[in-house]
Amino acid sequence: MSAQEEEINLIYALRAIQVLLDAGVGIEAALSHLSKGGYGRISEDFSKVLQGIDKGQRMEDEIRRLVSRSKSDDYLRLLNSILNNITSNTDMLGSLEQQATRAEENRNDKLKRYIEQLSGLPEMALTIGFLAPLILGLAALAPFLMGGLGDIASIPDQGTMLLLYNGGMLAAVVALALMLVGVKTKDPGV
Repeated sequence: MSAQEEEINLIYALRAIQVLLDAGVGIEAALSHLSKGGYGRISEDFSKVLQGIDKGQRMEDEIRRLVSRSKSDDYLRLLNSILNNITSNTDMLGSLEQQATRAEENRNDKLKRYIEQLSGLPEMALTIGFLAPLILGLAALAPFLMGGLGDIASIPDQGTMLLLYNGGMLAAVVALALMLVGVKTKDPGV
């Protein structure tokens, strides 16, 4: 399990627990709500916790098991808050509010960095996607349009220009595909 898988739905899970606890629901019921799905990896983890509890394990031991496997700092904070609430009966609502705010700030920072990394890329993709077919198309039509000017300027034959057009279009498609791969590899997963 990666930190990105843990963080994808973390803000939503934090807010859901916060709302449930604020409404007077106990921590066990809140964990049950999370385990029923909709929160990705977090739902899977809490489903395993509840299965362990059903088999006779203590809730704090199951949460400690999750703490030891967690890779995301924000998810680790949530698990430690739940563990502290179970063992010490601490105020979890204030802690969840702070964690949710911090997680939102982290997500916004990652998104801003991602947007900054992509600056200029959309314009370049539009330029290649628009100008390559236009310029290559005009170049491919040159033998037809200027065929009578053979005495004044040398114009390549039709086969050569068609080969240039096809090669140029292929290069443009490859360039656009490489841009797309570059964008996907920089995706922060938020």
